[in-house]
Amino acid sequence: MAAFQLSTYVALGDERHVLQAGQTALDSIGEKSDRKRAAVIYADIAKARFRLGDTGEGVAYARRALEAAQRTESTWGLQHLATIETTLAGQHDQAARELLGDLIATRRGAGTSPA
Repeated sequence: MAAFQLSTYVALGDERHVLQAGQTALDSIGEKSDRKRAAVIYADIAKARFRLGDTGEGVAYARRALEAAQRTESTWGLQHLATIETTLAGQHDQAARELLGDLIATRRGAGTSPA
């Protein structure tokens, strides 16, 4: 339910509630069974941070999403991350550009295409 609430806040553009809902969603996932969802949750938080203009935090959460997707071999997480590729491509920040390269390389290695 917490992940649904987070997705709703992101979809509505209610960024000020995203961080609290994101933390609640992260706290709600189990040790093993639900860890793949962490990538999606981190990606949702990253989207909200970019929308708020906080590039540094957006990149940090997107990096966590990528690491979680890689660690859990979550195709769903990688596909969800692909939705912020355009945002990353539009950033002039070096960390954002590096993350975009890492994301593309990971997706290619996993054989997934952007969403």
